[in-house]
Amino acid sequence: MSIYDDTNPWSAKGFSHPETPAVPHPPARSRRLDLELDEGARRLTLLERDHNALQRAYEEQRARLSQLETRLDAFMAVQAREREDVPSNDHGAHHVIAREYDAFVEQRVQGLARAAGNSTHGLVPAGVPAALWLMSQICTVLFGPTEPGTAAVLAVLGRGRLDPLAPQAARLRDIALDLRRRSTQTGLPCHWDFELVPGEPLDEEWQQAWASCDRRLPGQFVIAPAYIVAEHVYSLQRVYTNVSIPN
Repeated sequence: MSIYDDTNPWSAKGFSHPETPAVPHPPARSRRLDLELDEGARRLTLLERDHNALQRAYEEQRARLSQLETRLDAFMAVQAREREDVPSNDHGAHHVIAREYDAFVEQRVQGLARAAGNSTHGLVPAGVPAALWLMSQICTVLFGPTEPGTAAVLAVLGRGRLDPLAPQAARLRDIALDLRRRSTQTGLPCHWDFELVPGEPLDEEWQQAWASCDRRLPGQFVIAPAYIVAEHVYSLQRVYTNVSIPN
């Protein structure tokens, strides 16, 4: 018997019956859509993984911050008990002022000094970093014995009242006045201490070398004064150290 169906002429030639439907291939557009969906699913998986990692890091940082706050509260409570001459409310207020003062010096005062440091011919001793010297002069104006003025800040920078840095100087003056005012409102004796004997080693109880200076070298000038409240140091004096200041 022939393997071909004699009644089907298409069979003898190896073809399927004309009425038998061929298996259709998926259109190109459908394949592209499948690929795009696969790529979207892959990206979504990666984003979910990154989100989970960030969430874990965030929770870890929150836990660390909570621990630090707990330790700080405990430390301040102990300090308040030890400093019986300083009422707890005033003690906390001065700690806040000290932290704001530190940030003010490191960010705003340093920022103004760096901005003015490009044109300081004749204002800075030879061999001394211009920004650090100008920081010293700005702090002397802002936290010295007399109330600071914007013109005085600009003067130590060699600038006039119409200079582009004048608004920045005025803002620093306003912040310094606010710190000074709040520091005296508690009624406790407090001051910013500039005392320094050039060439003497630093006293670690109330002085520290500026970050870019060598703490083993003697102090040459005060960059930012110490903040002293009722004979207690709330913020260390920042000092420029070197073997000497070149003439």
